[in-house]
Amino acid sequence: MNKKELGALIIDGTDDFYRVAKSILKEDADCQDAVQEAVSKAFAKIDTLREKKYAKTWFIRILLNECYRMLRQRKREAAYHEQISGEEIRQHQYSDLYQKIMSLEVEYRVPLVLYYLNQYTIKEIGQMLDLGDSAIKMRLSRARKMMRRMYEQEDAV
Repeated sequence: MNKKELGALIIDGTDDFYRVAKSILKEDADCQDAVQEAVSKAFAKIDTLREKKYAKTWFIRILLNECYRMLRQRKREAAYHEQISGEEIRQHQYSDLYQKIMSLEVEYRVPLVLYYLNQYTIKEIGQMLDLGDSAIKMRLSRARKMMRRMYEQEDAV
């Protein structure tokens, strides 16, 4: 794969890549920074891509690593708060579904976003997260159960 093809792939998948970053980082500015840094690293390491057909998976793996690096860096600088404040929710007017997805732990949230929003296969998600197919299936199953419980609790109230 050459740099022109990589550029086209990145432009075509911008929305998918942003959703992946958003599922981990939550803040728009951080997501943009992570995608930008991942693009830079991908162009620098383009020679490490073995097969052209796995280019998108390869890039998402770079993006995930960058998102996790940013989280680690943020934790060192100051305590990172997972919860979005009520004021931010009102300000951004996040949807109910979005709020519920973002309340899940990262290990369940990322596979859920990759599978349902970005429509990757279980095998592709496993490659991106360095997990087996059964682990991905289990995380998706647990995430669905958690989401179902949230909606059932909401209906009970």
